[in-house]
Amino acid sequence: MKILLLNCITKIAGLIVLFSCLFIPLHAQQSQEKQPEPHTPVQTVYLYADASDLNRLFSRNPRSDARVNGFVRLEPRGRVQALDGGFRFRGNTSRYHPRKSFNIRFAHPQHFLFNGRHLNLNALYTDPSALRERLAWDMFHEVNRPASKTRYVGLFINDSFEGLGLHIQRVDELLLRQNGLDPNGTLVRDMTRRNNQQLGIQRRSIFGYDLRLQQDQADFLAKAFESRWSPDYATLAELIHWVYNTPAGDDFYEGFNARFDVDVFIDWLGIHYLFGDVDAFGDDYWLYRGRSSDSKWMPIPWDHDLSFGKNEREGLTPNRELGQYGRGLVQLSDFFAYEYPIDDAGWDNALISKFLETPQLVQLLHTRMLFLMDEIFTPMWFSERITQLHSVTEPFLNHRFEPAFRFNERQHHGEKNRLDEHLENLMDFIYLRYAFLRKQMEVHEVHEVYSATAEVSPSEKQLFTDSTGWTIAWMYSSNGQATVRIHSEAASLENAIQQEWTIEVTGTEIEGELSLFYRNDIAPDGKANWYLAPEAIGNQRNLKMLINGNAQPTRVNPYSNKATAQITLPAGTHVVRLVSGG
Repeated sequence: MKILLLNCITKIAGLIVLFSCLFIPLHAQQSQEKQPEPHTPVQTVYLYADASDLNRLFSRNPRSDARVNGFVRLEPRGRVQALDGGFRFRGNTSRYHPRKSFNIRFAHPQHFLFNGRHLNLNALYTDPSALRERLAWDMFHEVNRPASKTRYVGLFINDSFEGLGLHIQRVDELLLRQNGLDPNGTLVRDMTRRNNQQLGIQRRSIFGYDLRLQQDQADFLAKAFESRWSPDYATLAELIHWVYNTPAGDDFYEGFNARFDVDVFIDWLGIHYLFGDVDAFGDDYWLYRGRSSDSKWMPIPWDHDLSFGKNEREGLTPNRELGQYGRGLVQLSDFFAYEYPIDDAGWDNALISKFLETPQLVQLLHTRMLFLMDEIFTPMWFSERITQLHSVTEPFLNHRFEPAFRFNERQHHGEKNRLDEHLENLMDFIYLRYAFLRKQMEVHEVHEVYSATAEVSPSEKQLFTDSTGWTIAWMYSSNGQATVRIHSEAASLENAIQQEWTIEVTGTEIEGELSLFYRNDIAPDGKANWYLAPEAIGNQRNLKMLINGNAQPTRVNPYSNKATAQITLPAGTHVVRLVSGG
């Protein structure tokens, strides 16, 4: 009898749980959706469309947003998933890349899209590692800040493998709800950069513009901002007026605290500085504010395809028809840079620039950035995350699918079969970027450039970073402890890096490994270029390290502009050069 009663109670309890789950609001269930773990398998998407429609899609103006009809399966013979209006290309400059990014709109919510209907598939064409965007988004989720969730997707079009991409969750009411935010609050994106001609103003950001010049401010803001639904333009106008009229300093600090969620803003700003996305402060973020009177503004990040050392730069671009070089925008290149200062990156964004001119806010930012670098996003965190993600993406990067790339050119720009070097380059960026940022945050005067002194201890990587934040070299010592000074200065050499390194060792002999870094960038920023070839890679792999005139077996990573050799350096002065060995 007791057993029967217990069974009845158990069944009744189960029914209660079942019905209670059925009546849990949808947004409460969706709020459990989190950023996928690094080991989450790649989701396959099989997109099907008529050949004539696909030919038209790939041959027409890539700026067209007209959708193409089709359907999707998530497995080769899986259930048909209907589309709502079809699919099209997505992105801004990325639409002109040889491999396209896609926007696919489903008729019904998809679990793999975090219960959304929009597949925003970035092609990852600018990044041979296929890891940079995912790492950037993971950083926001690691500190529990509102941000798009991401998932790797292997795209097949009419059964032809078209590469590995990354789905970026749409910033909309669903994302807000899943982050515990008011789904009907104001959500806007500053599009002044793209709409300035239509607006009749010469600015790249609305923040810093005198809105009093506009009679119909609501109409003007509707043209300046993208929005998901009807925003509170009066509150948005108040924010813009306040930024324009309030000088940096005490008043800005008090007003900023009254208007913004300071912790969210500082993490948004600081994390962007950590991974070097200088494209973020124009139109690559959303602003959100709930409807309640005590709600505060917060930024929500968007678009990180150019980060961790990948970025656009003005410089020499090849004209294959004329066989010569001209000035232009370089995006699909292997040039590497990490010296992005802590500023608004030239976006005319007074919200950022006045923040950085307000000492109290800068102190909060620097303190938080140092904590993130030392305690959260350590080199070990990146190393482990890169290893985990790479184990998932590698089969799709070194694919064996047939047929493949009938519609797109290939997975990424640049040389093939260099994946190990690209992964190393990612880790190099972390060390170099962090060393640069620490110098930027120090209160000091810039003294001798390309000179640094450090204590070298066994089994520790020691960076030699000058007062500007440029890392001249780093060194491992397998035995011995010594004070080492490294100085680099210009040298006129044939078939060589146009620089010479002097290494002064005080103490015991050092045995270990030495990596030298050299400048190779076409950006017109007034900095000397030590590598004279106009191509990013050129003949770097032929470089040999000469120590006191003696050639050493040398390994070069041209994506990091780094040459490495095993060394034995007795106490004293040593002269090092990098020359062409072939």
